Amino acid sequence: MEKLRHGIVGIPLWVGLGALPLLTGCNSQSFALDDGIPNTPPPAVVAQSSTSPAPGPLVKKNTGIYPTFAPTLTAAAEQIEDDDYHKSEPRLAALARARRTGSISEAEYQRRVAEYRKLAAEHGNDALANIAK
Repeated sequence: MEKLRHGIVGIPLWVGLGALPLLTGCNSQSFALDDGIPNTPPPAVVAQSSTSPAPGPLVKKNTGIYPTFAPTLTAAAEQIEDDDYHKSEPRLAALARARRTGSISEAEYQRRVAEYRKLAAEHGNDALANIAK
C-alpha cells in the first residue's frame, strides 16, 4: 500500500516535469509582448486659424466693480398676470365644456376661438411695444 501511495504522488510530478518543455515554448519570439512599436502618443500639433488674435499675455481689466457669477435671471416679459389668468380660465373652460356637451354650434365655437386668437396676437404686439418703451 505504501508503494502505491508514493506512486500516486509521483504521477503529478512526472506529468508536470513532462509539460515543462511545452510551457517554455510559449516564451518564443513569436509571442513577444514587445513588438517594437513605441506606445508613446504622437506629438501634439497646435493649429491656429488666421482670424484669431495673436497669442499674448492675459491682462487684468480694472473695471472698478467686482465680477458676479450668479446674475438673477428674469423673463423678457411677463406672459400673463395672475388676475388675467383667473379671469380667462373660467371663460376658456366654459367654452370647451359647451363644445363638448354640444350646447353651442361648431360655427359659434370657431368664431370665439378666432376672437381669442386675434386677442392673443394683438396682446403679443402690445406687450412688445410696452417692452420697447
